[in-house]
Amino acid sequence: MTRVYIQIEPLVIEMDGPLALNTGFRRGLIHRTVERDADGLAYIPASSLKGRVRRACEQVARQSGLRVCHAPRPGGMCSAHEQACLVCRVFGSPGRGSELHWQDARLAQDYRSVFSGDEANREAQFYARTQVQLSRGLGTAAPDRLFTSEFTVENLEFRSAITGWLDVTPIAGDDTTGGYELLLLLAGLRLVNTLGSGSSRGSGHCVIRPPEQIALGERPIRIAEVLENLELLGEFDKEAGNGN
Repeated sequence: MTRVYIQIEPLVIEMDGPLALNTGFRRGLIHRTVERDADGLAYIPASSLKGRVRRACEQVARQSGLRVCHAPRPGGMCSAHEQACLVCRVFGSPGRGSELHWQDARLAQDYRSVFSGDEANREAQFYARTQVQLSRGLGTAAPDRLFTSEFTVENLEFRSAITGWLDVTPIAGDDTTGGYELLLLLAGLRLVNTLGSGSSRGSGHCVIRPPEQIALGERPIRIAEVLENLELLGEFDKEAGNGN
């Protein structure tokens, strides 16, 4: 096992349509408001981004035949007293923290310039849409179940970064490509195609674009070099001694 410092920045998130990343709080006639930062600009909290990427990594790991614990329930996740699954090695679990730092995804500078300033500029980022709750059993609109949700305007761009320490397991004895842990993280980032809620209604569709080259310790490495090993991901449990 090798301990390395990784830097994946900038991590560009391109929205394909509006974003509905709701706070859970209402404001006036709007039942579901969008996350805003201290400047009143839309942003994607690091916790939301990390959680979505973790789910994508779980998909990749299962498709590769790896053992995956049952997040997010603490009782179903790897404990500090057992061999962690590959996903928990990257993202952490109860009693076993992660030393990767996920930055909040902020609006790209061009968009910040447009929407910063007075209240009218800030509010131009958002619009509201009235929707109806559907009855799952009947497949029809539920009576008296109208609600209003807030969305960002279409096709915004956000910037984030992932930096920090990662304990990596060399792939076939070779740790020059960041090991299984970095491989899973990059594969998960590539898989994410929605953020927030309302994807079935056309919101939240996105593409996450990491840089072509990232820093692995003091050495730059191309992401394409790491992903060339994707077919070997299923060997992790065998090499790490994890039970299936």
